[in-house]
Amino acid sequence: MKAAIVTAPLLEPVTVQEVKDHLGVTIHDDDQMIAGMISSAREYVEDVTRRKIMTQTWDYYLDKFPKVGYITLPFGNLQSVTHVKYTDSDGSQTTMTVTTEYLVETNGTGLGKIVLPPDVTWPSFVPYSSNPIVVRFICGWTTQALVPYAIKAAIMMNVSDMYENRGERIITVGQGVIENMVSDRLLASHRLWWSL
Repeated sequence: MKAAIVTAPLLEPVTVQEVKDHLGVTIHDDDQMIAGMISSAREYVEDVTRRKIMTQTWDYYLDKFPKVGYITLPFGNLQSVTHVKYTDSDGSQTTMTVTTEYLVETNGTGLGKIVLPPDVTWPSFVPYSSNPIVVRFICGWTTQALVPYAIKAAIMMNVSDMYENRGERIITVGQGVIENMVSDRLLASHRLWWSL
């Protein structure tokens, strides 16, 4: 099983101005660099929490349909499922029909699922050799205002660390780098424990 991004988020959870206020930066010279740091910090937070923060579209690939009556989708905050398609060994692709062949459970901030309706089974087919089943879905919070502040704070703390330590850290023999663990503690309750 694997996933690939289709459409990256158009918004970040925090704005450049919010981060500049957090940093106490008043000049505009570093705006582009700070914007890049925000994206990097968001990606770090997504890795730690195993969820996607802002609206984005993903393809989730399976080699076969599961033995159970549902497919758990990664990343949490499922907004919608665009399609479920499967390709047989001769390359013919079939798109499943929502409501009659599958249902969608968004499950709030938790993991969404594709669920079989009562008395329905997964299609039987000889699968194509590579990525025979693909689920395209949209996940993430829809607005910046909906993102929990703990996640925003962790992003700003990580940007602050990147901004303050733009060069490589120099460690003198006998001294270590003290890592700020507050960011990870803020994220602990937002982590999804299921993963790919």
